[in-house]
Amino acid sequence: MSVAAINNNSPESLECPESPEFPERPESRAVRRADRMLLDDRRFGDSRSIEERNAARFSIGAELLAEHDPGHGPVLRRISRADREQLLPLLGDPVLRNAFEDDLVKLENGVRSGFSFGALASRIPDEPAGLGPCERMATPHVRPWADHGSAWVWTEMFPADRVPGELATRLRQLYDGSIEGGPSADPVVPGPEMCRALGRGARLLTALLPRVGPSVLGHVSVVGFTRGESADGPLQSLSGGDPLPSAILMAPERLADPWTVAETLLHESVHLKLFDALRAGALLTDPERSVPIPWRQTPWRLIRVLVALHFYVHLLVFQEAVRDAAPQLRAEFGRPPAGEVVDEVTPGTEAARNGTFGTCLERVRYLAGYVRELPPGTLTPAGRQLTRWLGEVTAVLDPEPATAPAPPEAPGPATAPAAPAAPVATGDAGPEEAVPHRTAGILARPMPAHGELLLADTGTCTLHWLNARSWLVYSLCDGRDVPSVRAEYARRTGTDAPAAASHVTACLEELRNSGLLS
Repeated sequence: MSVAAINNNSPESLECPESPEFPERPESRAVRRADRMLLDDRRFGDSRSIEERNAARFSIGAELLAEHDPGHGPVLRRISRADREQLLPLLGDPVLRNAFEDDLVKLENGVRSGFSFGALASRIPDEPAGLGPCERMATPHVRPWADHGSAWVWTEMFPADRVPGELATRLRQLYDGSIEGGPSADPVVPGPEMCRALGRGARLLTALLPRVGPSVLGHVSVVGFTRGESADGPLQSLSGGDPLPSAILMAPERLADPWTVAETLLHESVHLKLFDALRAGALLTDPERSVPIPWRQTPWRLIRVLVALHFYVHLLVFQEAVRDAAPQLRAEFGRPPAGEVVDEVTPGTEAARNGTFGTCLERVRYLAGYVRELPPGTLTPAGRQLTRWLGEVTAVLDPEPATAPAPPEAPGPATAPAAPAAPVATGDAGPEEAVPHRTAGILARPMPAHGELLLADTGTCTLHWLNARSWLVYSLCDGRDVPSVRAEYARRTGTDAPAAASHVTACLEELRNSGLLS
């Protein structure tokens, strides 16, 4: 039976059934606490905050591109002024997101031609509302967890007159560039049972982790199936970064039981969530540092260590939730796997010889311990925040944590300042250290709920995220001399004169180094 044949009303609509209500699990207070803590961090855990930052970045990026791609300026400025509901289908579309990120990289590297985002966006019909461009091609249209996001399933892709042909061509190019395997790696068109199995696994994930499950699934735009190859053999699953944004690909065999589906969805959607979070700032000053991994033959880059640590902490919580799964879940979804769900160590490695690092907890301890011993300055403030948060979550489940949480950053102002006036060019007003002036040609997106200001420099085409403290100092650089900036900063924040002088001096240096003050 074809997928379309099971629909009674519309041959192009297949909605998975809604998730059943499960009683709250009393078995593990620690799991419930960890599930909550994994969403508590505003930068890395709170999906709504991550989404708002990405929408602001998408909006200001479109405005920045309009400055350098005048041929598509009207559509780019229209996107930059769109509200959240209009932006999200475009932001989640794998082809448009890939084109957008490619164009931003070109701008940052001094390239001022060959843009594709505006050209693609200008050809996308306005209807149907609420659907991303690539999603409109999927026939039938399947949303596997409609209650937790707008993800859709890669079924048959028919552009017809719904989207421009180059969109479909580019989607296939992105797919081919994400996996190996040649013709044998064509997308597998799922039947109705595969779609139901996918939705069933998502329901199990959200039942096991009622907060983390819906959060991570909300970062997925599309799920596809393939029998491709990877460096380690047949592809099991992967998450798209820049090459195939917001996408998960998995082997159909991963649908064999709902527990495997739930683990696969967690694994790949956690990566997508971190990918989205990292758009608001770097974690490392030396991401290319080589790190020995005892259970792998090849060392990892340091950025991969942090990505893996982020995933393994989530997996640790998931595995504990599986062990404590309520009888109702076992009755509905069958018996969970007997052992831990963790990829095997590579033969010939130290771990294979010693029988070590075969558990998620061992790997968390190793990776966290390595990060703890990094030289000072290797982690950015955001990197310290990430590792501190992951350490606190791990401590809930690990009786012998490998690391102590890093000391917190010094707090900024309790409230965000009002949005600064548009920067204006100024004449020569004396020595720079006496009267700092904001650089001309700066685009701004204030985010007062987050205490952050996002800026885009139309000259250098770089993006800058200011915290509440830097934002306040930046807003005060409106023609005042430095003593006046310090005095007003002290008045607004309630800090004493020495502290105000220290804060202002540090922020002014940061803003000058970023090119935001001239």
